[in-house]
Amino acid sequence: MLIRNIKEFLKVTKNKRIISLDIGKSKVGSAISDQKHLIVTPLNVFPKKKVCTELFKIIQEFNVGGILVGLPFFEFEKKNKSCQMIEDITKNIDNFLNNKNNELPIFFWDESYTSFEAEEITKKIFKNTKEQKKKLDKFAAKIILDDFFRENINL
Repeated sequence: MLIRNIKEFLKVTKNKRIISLDIGKSKVGSAISDQKHLIVTPLNVFPKKKVCTELFKIIQEFNVGGILVGLPFFEFEKKNKSCQMIEDITKNIDNFLNNKNNELPIFFWDESYTSFEAEEITKKIFKNTKEQKKKLDKFAAKIILDDFFRENINL
């Protein structure tokens, strides 16, 4: 279920793992939190066309209680061109999960410039640029979730 109120999302995901998604043109990066929302771990990267099935596997394996989807806003919170694609995919995820009797709260969070931050991080960790590019999206997903918790820790 898509949630528009941040306090409601935090309430229904309290003491539950949250997965974040960085949805790109062809790949989706994922990261996951612990139940207390203190630790965020980059998880994996998978093809966008398999987002529903891969996400469902993760939800089952880690007992996920909520989904945070990165949505790229820029100045004055105007949506850019990829927002519609991400919103459409998110609606597909929501419908897929509902059909599997696994309704989860889904919330959008600004992910502007997270790929640039992730690029800086992965450059330091991975010396091989091919390896860096393979891991970039899951680190972007980690940054999205870290930012979300950092800004909402006291709500």
